[in-house]
Amino acid sequence: MYELIFTVCSLVAGASCYEEHPIQLEQHVGLTGCLIASQIEGSKWTNAHPNFYVARYTCQPAKTFAKT
Repeated sequence: MYELIFTVCSLVAGASCYEEHPIQLEQHVGLTGCLIASQIEGSKWTNAHPNFYVARYTCQPAKTFAKT
Protein backbone atom coordinates (compact mmCIF):
# COMPACT_ATOMS: atom_id res chain seq x y z
CA MET A 1 0.00 0.00 0.00
CA TYR A 2 1.22 3.50 -0.83
CA GLU A 3 0.65 6.99 0.50
CA LEU A 4 0.53 10.12 -1.62
CA ILE A 5 2.14 13.20 -0.08
CA PHE A 6 1.90 16.70 -1.53
CA THR A 7 4.28 19.55 -0.91
CA VAL A 8 2.06 22.59 -1.26
CA CYS A 9 2.99 26.26 -1.48
CA SER A 10 0.99 29.40 -0.87
CA LEU A 11 0.30 31.79 -3.73
CA VAL A 12 -0.37 34.57 -1.20
CA ALA A 13 2.53 34.14 1.25
CA GLY A 14 5.37 33.78 -1.25
CA ALA A 15 7.60 30.75 -0.77
CA SER A 16 5.67 29.40 2.22
CA CYS A 17 5.55 25.64 1.58
CA TYR A 18 4.71 22.62 3.69
CA GLU A 19 3.94 18.92 3.35
CA GLU A 20 0.27 18.03 3.47
CA HIS A 21 -0.86 14.99 5.48
CA PRO A 22 -0.63 11.82 3.40
CA ILE A 23 -3.53 10.58 1.34
CA GLN A 24 -4.07 6.89 1.97
CA LEU A 25 -4.60 4.93 -1.22
CA GLU A 26 -6.42 1.64 -1.54
CA GLN A 27 -4.42 -1.43 -0.55
CA HIS A 28 -4.34 -2.85 -4.09
CA VAL A 29 -2.87 0.36 -5.60
CA GLY A 30 0.78 0.01 -6.59
CA LEU A 31 3.38 2.61 -7.44
CA THR A 32 2.03 3.21 -10.95
CA GLY A 33 -1.47 3.68 -9.54
CA CYS A 34 -0.11 6.14 -7.00
CA LEU A 35 1.50 8.19 -9.76
CA ILE A 36 -1.79 8.26 -11.66
CA ALA A 37 -3.70 9.15 -8.49
CA SER A 38 -1.33 12.07 -7.89
CA GLN A 39 -2.76 13.86 -10.91
CA ILE A 40 -6.36 13.28 -9.89
CA GLU A 41 -5.92 13.97 -6.17
CA GLY A 42 -3.67 16.96 -6.84
CA SER A 43 -6.33 18.49 -9.04
CA LYS A 44 -9.01 17.92 -6.38
CA TRP A 45 -6.79 19.39 -3.66
CA THR A 46 -5.93 22.46 -5.74
CA ASN A 47 -9.60 23.09 -6.54
CA ALA A 48 -10.44 22.90 -2.81
CA HIS A 49 -7.52 25.20 -1.85
CA PRO A 50 -7.37 27.99 -4.48
CA ASN A 51 -4.63 29.99 -2.71
CA PHE A 52 -2.15 27.10 -2.92
CA TYR A 53 -0.47 24.99 -5.58
CA VAL A 54 1.06 21.53 -5.48
CA ALA A 55 4.80 21.99 -5.92
CA ARG A 56 5.73 18.32 -5.56
CA TYR A 57 4.21 14.95 -4.90
CA THR A 58 5.73 11.80 -3.48
CA CYS A 59 4.53 8.21 -3.49
CA GLN A 60 5.96 6.13 -0.67
CA PRO A 61 5.11 2.97 1.24
CA ALA A 62 2.29 3.48 3.75
CA LYS A 63 3.08 4.65 7.28
CA THR A 64 6.55 5.97 6.45
CA PHE A 65 5.55 9.66 6.35
CA ALA A 66 7.44 11.61 8.99
CA LYS A 67 6.91 15.34 9.22
CA THR A 68 10.16 17.17 9.89
